[in-house]
Amino acid sequence: MSEQYKAAEKQALILQQDKDVWQPNANSGELMMQVETVQSLAKAAPVKIGRRALFSWLRIFVHNPGDGERVNLRIPIPIPLIGLLLPHQPPVNQALRLRNMMVQSDDPAKTLETYLDSLMAVEFIRVQDDDELVIIGLD
Repeated sequence: MSEQYKAAEKQALILQQDKDVWQPNANSGELMMQVETVQSLAKAAPVKIGRRALFSWLRIFVHNPGDGERVNLRIPIPIPLIGLLLPHQPPVNQALRLRNMMVQSDDPAKTLETYLDSLMAVEFIRVQDDDELVIIGLD
């Protein structure tokens, strides 16, 4: 891991204080470094990976930012070892989408928190409206 990458990852942990890390007009090298930083922040914890060895989890996530309601329903499905095949971090396109959302946001830390809460290994349905976000998938 390069020193430049470690520095960007360290700065990403203090997003509210230093929003300049996520520059809208980054060159391709900086952009990929930012995407890799987002991927490393969103990587599944070892406990979660171990839990996936025993159960696959059907998740229903609903977030309504207007009234601050958040529903995160998890239903265990006892299918062992299938969960280990699920990806451990988001693909590049999702990480790039999150990076762009953080650039446009007034509060990048809150945007990161909401997106990481909603992140699932496999999404079957993702509906994002101005008022509501609904995701159904496996985690």
